[in-house]
Amino acid sequence: MNRLGTVVRFEFVRAVKKPAFWIGTLALPLVVVVVSLLVGVGQAAGTDSAISSGSAARTPFHYVDRSGLVSETVAAKWGGSPSTDPAADRAAVRAGHLDAFIEFPVAPSSTPVTVLGADRGLFANTGYSALAERVLEQSVAAQVDDAEAVHILRSPPDATVTTYADGRVAPGWLSIVPPLLYVAAFFGLVILLAARMVTVVVEEKENRISEMILTTVTAGTLIRGKVIAMLLVGLVQVGVFLVPGLLSLAVVLPLVAGRVGTVALDPWRMVAGALLLVGGVLLASALFVAVGASVPTIKDASTLQSAALFAVIIPLYAAFFVMTTPSSPVAAFFTYFPTFTPVTAMVRNAVGSLSVVETIACIVEVFVVAGVLLWFAEYLFRHSVAQYGSKVSLKQIAGWRRTRAR
Repeated sequence: MNRLGTVVRFEFVRAVKKPAFWIGTLALPLVVVVVSLLVGVGQAAGTDSAISSGSAARTPFHYVDRSGLVSETVAAKWGGSPSTDPAADRAAVRAGHLDAFIEFPVAPSSTPVTVLGADRGLFANTGYSALAERVLEQSVAAQVDDAEAVHILRSPPDATVTTYADGRVAPGWLSIVPPLLYVAAFFGLVILLAARMVTVVVEEKENRISEMILTTVTAGTLIRGKVIAMLLVGLVQVGVFLVPGLLSLAVVLPLVAGRVGTVALDPWRMVAGALLLVGGVLLASALFVAVGASVPTIKDASTLQSAALFAVIIPLYAAFFVMTTPSSPVAAFFTYFPTFTPVTAMVRNAVGSLSVVETIACIVEVFVVAGVLLWFAEYLFRHSVAQYGSKVSLKQIAGWRRTRAR
């Protein structure tokens, strides 16, 4: 235990003492904050500009009404006048002498309105269709005497839906937010740990000092110490992101609570999600350590590292399918395939489609697989520690097993 602590302390201190570690750790949150502020300011201005350019505005135009629905009074208010020569008006638009020509079909509900207009730019050109829609909409509304009917036609009413489960009001979509945060945390941790876990194992072999180190500690102690140290380093990095994020939520949530409602917390789903997160991170870490133990240099590890990372996060691409069809065979495969289990189980746990039995089975599976992978990584490292020129092959692993059996 004392030697394990020494390895953990050495690797952790060595990582966090590097200026590059803190520059990389602090730079990303700073860049995110600055970019978010710039995008927010720019988007506010850009949205106002886009909305104003794309909205209907009074524009001189001629029109042909084949539907009989357009009111001349309404059209005149928007700058329109009936066309006396449609062909000449179309030519005038093409020549740039007339802003727009609109042709309302016999049945606007099934046939699109034809609009010809002078080019005003990519976003401003949408104002022509808005103009045609407003003229037709207000013309039809002018023929309806009931003000409430006009309001409903223009703005369909909202519907408030309340659902019940086991005699109580179901929490709805807001109940998936807290357990779904575990998926985001898992994704962030895996991205942060992937290269670090591989590098911290390969560097000992690449520097050719492994034999000297293994004279004082066992391969298992060395690997476990490195894994624990890198997990602590990852937690430090996550904390740098988490603290500002929690402070932001503390400020934002009270402001939006009245609009989005109260976020519901299900204790069982939160505990299950936490266990799946821990087991999933251990499983991913053991997989990356196994990659590092099987190659002689960091350059050789790049391809295998990408494959290992993809094998862990690929369920994110099927997350929507898993959420909507949890009982399908494909969802079952994603749920129980070892490297897919952490993400898939956390997603299903968030939406409430993972039963208690399935949850326990998934939790047990991720911890067992993580333990097996860590044991396998130690085994690879112990037998390939002096193998500097080539990657470990399946034939070599089989040979090690036969030699041990003898």
